[in-house]
Amino acid sequence: MNNYAQMDELPFLEAGELKLYPFAGDKLMTVRAELPKGSIAAKHSHPHEQMSFVAKGHIKVRMKGMEFALLQGGIVHFPSNEEHEVEAVEDTTLIDFFTPLREDLLQKLKQVSG
Repeated sequence: MNNYAQMDELPFLEAGELKLYPFAGDKLMTVRAELPKGSIAAKHSHPHEQMSFVAKGHIKVRMKGMEFALLQGGIVHFPSNEEHEVEAVEDTTLIDFFTPLREDLLQKLKQVSG
């Protein structure tokens, strides 16, 4: 993978209604996630530490028995193995950061990209 890219030109994965645009370095990766209004990233957890920045839109986040809203400019930290769920209140663009790399997403991207 190159050391640079235009995010709107990256290959993407579809996860239900969500579109995921991964970009990885050696130990850190980012994923632009496009969530249409009403879509939900269902409750899940993973061993990766994650931060999500709301570049555009409005989301509801559920974790640790709480629910809170984040608007454009908001950011949230998901610790490793913490169950969380995200709902798009309106069309939303998230910029997610993961460490270590989400090898599962990179493998799926290879399968889709050929």
